[in-house]
Amino acid sequence: MLHTIHIQNLALLEREEIRLAEGLTVVSGETGGGKSLLITALKVLRGEKVPGSLVRHGADELQVDGEFRLGRGERSAVIAALVRDSCGGIVEDDLLLITRIVDRQGRTRVRIGGRPATLAALRELGVMLLEIHGQGDSRALMRPEIQCETLDAFAGTTSLRREFGTALVAARAVRQHLRDLAEGERERRQRLEFLRFQHQAMNELRLQEGELAALEQEHQLLSNLDAMRLQLDEALGVLQDGDDNVADQVARATRAVQAAAAIDRRLEDAAEQMGQIDELVADVCRKLQSGQARLDLDPARLTAVQERLDEVHAALKRFGPTEVDLRANLVRVAAELQATEANADSEALAGQLRQATDVAATSGRKLLRARSKAIAPFANAIKKELHDLGMAHTEVRVAMAEEFASERLLDEATEHGPVAVDIEVRINPGEPFHSMRDTASGGELARIVLAVKKTLADQDRVPLLVFDEIDAEIGGRLGLQVGKKLHEVARHHQVVIVTHLAPVAAFAQHHFLVNKEVGGAVGDERTRACVRLLKGAEVEKELAAMAMGDGADAAALQQARRLVEKARESAGG
Repeated sequence: MLHTIHIQNLALLEREEIRLAEGLTVVSGETGGGKSLLITALKVLRGEKVPGSLVRHGADELQVDGEFRLGRGERSAVIAALVRDSCGGIVEDDLLLITRIVDRQGRTRVRIGGRPATLAALRELGVMLLEIHGQGDSRALMRPEIQCETLDAFAGTTSLRREFGTALVAARAVRQHLRDLAEGERERRQRLEFLRFQHQAMNELRLQEGELAALEQEHQLLSNLDAMRLQLDEALGVLQDGDDNVADQVARATRAVQAAAAIDRRLEDAAEQMGQIDELVADVCRKLQSGQARLDLDPARLTAVQERLDEVHAALKRFGPTEVDLRANLVRVAAELQATEANADSEALAGQLRQATDVAATSGRKLLRARSKAIAPFANAIKKELHDLGMAHTEVRVAMAEEFASERLLDEATEHGPVAVDIEVRINPGEPFHSMRDTASGGELARIVLAVKKTLADQDRVPLLVFDEIDAEIGGRLGLQVGKKLHEVARHHQVVIVTHLAPVAAFAQHHFLVNKEVGGAVGDERTRACVRLLKGAEVEKELAAMAMGDGADAAALQQARRLVEKARESAGG
């Protein structure tokens, strides 16, 4: 569960620390007061895209820290392993700390378990820590691919869907290669000859790593041998070979200082430093003598180095411009050459296509059988939830073909399955079933989505479920049923919902109010969104305001108390 979330400089949220608990948490407040920013903060922790424009005016970056208490269990062990493998972070005392910082340019920095991590790692982790369901989910569930994913989430067949999608993509790739081969045999042969020429030219160069820099350095030395000899001879003459040279002078000075230090111990440091200077001069002389020895080179070596440099530079003009580019091009050309040569035999490729299609068909039938077994339990579970949400006569079924033709699989299937999946509903008795896409009422569709989410929540154990005003199109009349349903979900999950409905909020075990304030300090006219945990009578006052507006009277407060009592009775029942 999410224990604490720290938010800094996220639009109107200047600095907030929110401590959450298990059960159902409600977030309410006036429209435009900043409730959606809490959802945004959770999206930040989940690794979703965040624009730099959300950084508070006057700040350079926004920061969100989330403290997750994982507890014990298989999911927690998987999360801890993911943290360790992705960035070397640790989960200590079942506490996982996630930090994400976004600057004004939209650039992100992430820390997971105390270690720097990538945004991709955060996204992979975020899927396991929390789910966010927004108002747009109602429309999203109409899409065929989302319905496939929903059924698979219930049936536990997500891995089978991915396996089928991978096999389908592979088979289509082979088919495309075969088509390309048939349509462009002449072009393929020309390309093959060109690739072989490039591969041979780069291979024959046999360029060693760092060879170009070494050649250029050696060329510079060989081109300046006389100047080097002159400079080294002059330096050695001054340092040790000439009359009254530096080495002799330093040696005399060193002995003199050492003798003085024997009389005045305060000069011992100076004597030690003079000794170091003496050793340093001797070391420099040895290195210069080594440099002189290296100048005794074969004069023909300059010609050989120049020829090799010309050869390398010519190759880099064609395949570079750098050594790294040349090596990358060699790898790319070798891979393309291998693939092009392998695809030269159309009969062999046709055999590969038959084999790849058979693999996809086998995988598709396996997925279809698994989905078929789950269809009835899935529809019945949704139907039961809808009955609790005031849609007592609603029937649910999943339309899905039981078979498919292998020869048409590559043309008709999608990566989400070999056949289409369509959730159909019959809301009124005696009327025909209709696809969810044809369901007209926004309130009915919102309840169907909530029923599906409740059904999936019973199957999954994602620790935190977040609902962003998914009850927006559900009237207050059904608020108690919706609140009860969310309360039931909260028995197995930590649930956070942003809502405007007082009957839903009445079920809250923890209620946060978000509102805007202007100023605070003298001369401060900035607007801030503030988050506050309501207690006792404050909850009833907010419920009354949600139902009647800010001018709620004593009667509205009494009605709010009755609403809370009804919610408690309903939840207890």
